[in-house]
Amino acid sequence: MAKYKGRIVNIEKYQNRAVYLKQGVKGSDQYKYDNYPGGNGTYVIGGEYYGAVLDVKIFVYDIEKCVTFDVYNDILAIAGKKKISAQLLSTIESHEGDKVDLYSDDGHNFSFDARILLN
Repeated sequence: MAKYKGRIVNIEKYQNRAVYLKQGVKGSDQYKYDNYPGGNGTYVIGGEYYGAVLDVKIFVYDIEKCVTFDVYNDILAIAGKKKISAQLLSTIESHEGDKVDLYSDDGHNFSFDARILLN
């Protein structure tokens, strides 16, 4: 397993959601959608929540490319928490710009130790 050097470029937390739209509702039928947000023939009729993501983008010096990792579930498991609080997120984001070691067998699939984000 080869060791690579990198730097954390960006840390971003966001939620994945999908929204269902109903478009092209004629004026005579718009009263049916009074309870939904929207207007002018376009209404939001539902949605789904797909979970949260905590992306850590790392620039790998040796290959001169960025690699992105979703560490949300890893951080929850390491910290023993059910969600990432604002204080924990602040601690994680404070590591933006830090140098890290990455590991790879083939130079394409990388891994790194997410525990360094909790210090």
